[in-house]
Amino acid sequence: MRLPARRRPAAPRRFGAFAALALGAAAAVALCACAVAPTAPSPAGRPIGSTGVPLASAKQPAPPPHQRAVADATAILASFAVPTGARKLSAAPSVGNGVLKAPAQTLGTPDLVDKAEWWIASGAPQGVLAWEARHLSHRFSSGGAGTGYGRSIATTWFQVFSLPGIPGVLDSRELVVLVVQDEGKTAIRVDAQVAWQPARPASEKVPAAAKAVTISIDPGLNQGGRKPQKPVTITDPAKVRALTALINGLALFPPGVPDCPSDFGGNLVLTFRAGPRTLALAVATVDLSGCDGVDLTIGGKPQPTLAGPGTDSGPQILRLAGLSWKIPLA
Repeated sequence: MRLPARRRPAAPRRFGAFAALALGAAAAVALCACAVAPTAPSPAGRPIGSTGVPLASAKQPAPPPHQRAVADATAILASFAVPTGARKLSAAPSVGNGVLKAPAQTLGTPDLVDKAEWWIASGAPQGVLAWEARHLSHRFSSGGAGTGYGRSIATTWFQVFSLPGIPGVLDSRELVVLVVQDEGKTAIRVDAQVAWQPARPASEKVPAAAKAVTISIDPGLNQGGRKPQKPVTITDPAKVRALTALINGLALFPPGVPDCPSDFGGNLVLTFRAGPRTLALAVATVDLSGCDGVDLTIGGKPQPTLAGPGTDSGPQILRLAGLSWKIPLA
């Protein structure tokens, strides 16, 4: 029997959620997959990202995530395809009780850059959105659409256009276009929203004093009563260094509420010690199913959740440790 999917616990992970239109608006959002756009050479020969933001070269270090988010938001906003004859406004118009003063949606994370513009264009709102979908750069993919309505505000329509995130740097990159009827024209709010991923704290590292790793496995549910393998302690310096580097190289788990596959509770537990019989310096609990997260404690203190090394996290760790254990079946 398969169990339903479950979400990972909120603490200490930073969770966020999409906020719908304000003032009681109801929104229906249809999500789709994003296509990764290839980079293209700039006139100067440097590669550029899918929004036109130059990528760091080997001699030039990458900018901090927040700085990169600001640059990407500026480039995304500039990518908005301005409807023919549209006029830019200096601030949000008062139409619909000021419904365009707030974005159609936003990520529930403090690590977000949101740059906005307002326009007035000819035509009906839905026609303006259709025009935008046809003329916006093909680097963007459709990220959802919806309608907002209520007694105290005018009916609105919005559409989200997405770019792929940048693993470990930018979690979400979107252009959100919100439209509302303004007499015989359409008022438009355009938001470039980019969420960045804070750098992993320098203190969240397995200490260099770790010279031994004890590996144990919890097979989780649906294992038919099979007993797990007995814990094994690894003392080979090369293997200990490889396992330490793997955990220390992981990024923070992305913000937001993830839609996880079924989680059967199985995990590998790596206990790092200064010696085979000493107290634990750090403990990493690596999911074998579900969201592929890693819970880390250092000196007994829980740290922010990390993103797992990949869909083959278990086999990868066992290969580094030189163990021939079989990963439990889900």
